[in-house]
Amino acid sequence: MSLWETKILTFVDSCSAGSFETSDDAIWALAAILDEAPPEVAPIVSQRADNDRLTELLDVDAQINAAIELVGPTCGILLTSSPIGSSSGLVKIIDEVEEGNFFASDPAIALLGAYGRALVAILATVRITGGTAL
Repeated sequence: MSLWETKILTFVDSCSAGSFETSDDAIWALAAILDEAPPEVAPIVSQRADNDRLTELLDVDAQINAAIELVGPTCGILLTSSPIGSSSGLVKIIDEVEEGNFFASDPAIALLGAYGRALVAILATVRITGGTAL
């Protein structure tokens, strides 16, 4: 497992453990990890919103929109929220077999956790098959 995969897994664990004080913190943490993405996932993560765009969205309290734009246009997403506060995120990276799902109290964090899981699943598949992502 690469250092980058370890960072993604640590990020997902942090989402699970509620380690982020705000969804803004989770968005910036994942953006920093995506900035260091290895070449085999570059086609997936390179189309995401840049940090200036994320700043614009977070400045107007649009955390869910920022999370959606961080995940980027190469993914299908499903985001639900229950009346009691639990949220579920599902991310399917287009043209890939794997998907990720995640539950959290914050919808943006649920979406980011799901994306992290999808990326790790894809990298595991690439490692096993010797192929490339997308």
